[in-house]
Amino acid sequence: MSMRGNRWVLGTYAFAGPVIFTAAWLVAWPLQDHYSPRREDISALAALDAQDPWIMMLGFMALAVGTIALGLGLMGAVPGRSGKAGSILVLLAGVGLGVAGLARNDCSSELAACKASEEAGNLSWHHQVHDLVSLVIFLALIAAPLVLARGFGQAREWRDLRTYSLVTGVLTLALLVLYGTGAIDRWNGIVQRIFVAVPWIWIAVLGLRLRRLAPLRARA
Repeated sequence: MSMRGNRWVLGTYAFAGPVIFTAAWLVAWPLQDHYSPRREDISALAALDAQDPWIMMLGFMALAVGTIALGLGLMGAVPGRSGKAGSILVLLAGVGLGVAGLARNDCSSELAACKASEEAGNLSWHHQVHDLVSLVIFLALIAAPLVLARGFGQAREWRDLRTYSLVTGVLTLALLVLYGTGAIDRWNGIVQRIFVAVPWIWIAVLGLRLRRLAPLRARA
């Protein structure tokens, strides 16, 4: 199968990744004895002290596969250096999501006890890796829509997504700052869910576009 034919499959994975990730935290959340989606972040559902963490880990892996699939599908589909650079940024985010799903937090980072352990230097290396990689993922998913927007403007098949991608990048940055500063700490869990939903929806939308651009014979 040619790369153009593969785009239908890659687009399907790209669309499914965010859907499965969202379904995972919606399923895992009620299974916890003590968990506040208003205050706590999604990664806490895969932490070492979480109940049934495999559900959220599966969600991370599905999102990683979907994001990598999108990066591969965009490679060559979006013209110019911007298309290539943006695709690489998406791939970087996808690999990072895989690492974040395996390098689990020790505890819920939004809770006082976990923050105290972090300040005392008592958290594991994989907790620290998770937090560091998460920052890389978020920065990549801010840059990717902004970079790809330039490439979208050069291709008729993608031109209508240019403004949407610009808005996605800017909005993701603004929400990252709001989440990272903890300006409304008691609602940080909600802020994070809105924050991550913006690039996840963007990934799904681009996945659907890849499917639409694939030759009809590749969809059979």
